[in-house]
Parts: sequence; C-alpha cells; structure tokens
Amino acid sequence: MTPLEQEITELSRKWYRYVSLDHHKDRDCHWTIQQHFSYGDEPYFQAEHWGYVGDEFTGSKCTTLEEAQEELKTELLRQLHFAKEWLKRQIKDYTDNPNEMYFGDVEQYKDILTILEEEK
Repeated sequence: MTPLEQEITELSRKWYRYVSLDHHKDRDCHWTIQQHFSYGDEPYFQAEHWGYVGDEFTGSKCTTLEEAQEELKTELLRQLHFAKEWLKRQIKDYTDNPNEMYFGDVEQYKDILTILEEEK
C-alpha cells in the first residue's frame, strides 16, 4: 500500500467510527474510485461517496489514479472537519443545557471527537 493509500485508509477508519455513532447504512462506509471507459475516449478515474451521512461526492475526471486519490483524501478531510464541528456543537449543547432532553451519548461523542482529532 502506498503512503497515500495508507492515509486514505486511516481517514476512512475515522469516518467509520463517526458514522457508527448512530444508525447508519453500509453505503456510509464506502469511499470509491472508479476507472471509466466510455465512448472510446481516454479512460479516467473518479472518486465517489454516496452515503447518507455527510455530503454525497463525485470528484472530477482525473487522468491518474493518484489524482483521484488526492481528491478522495481531500473530501474525507472535509467531511471529517464537518463531523468534528457537529460533535463539538452537540457536546457544547449538552454542557450548556444538561437538564434538557438529550438524544445521544455525550461521553461517546467526546471519545469519538478525541479519535477524530488525533494526528497519525
């Protein structure tokens, strides 16, 4: 595995931990790169993610696998950033209003936030 593939694998592992907080569908766990052969044109690579959690993503048409992997890595980092922000808001809401009805395990949210914020 290349260093880039190792990095993507670690990011997708963190994403899986995040989406596993609540009910998720299997498709939330898949980040893919497809190679397309169409109309006799030059083939291209395209990164995709079609989960329910976070944004759906279709990358640009890349001429190399490495370009598509970089796009996939960038999108995973973007989605993980939004995940961290969501967790921080949930923790703050609970901390500011501990007597309110709260759906979620704030301690688990704190644990997952710690994992997401870890450097390699």
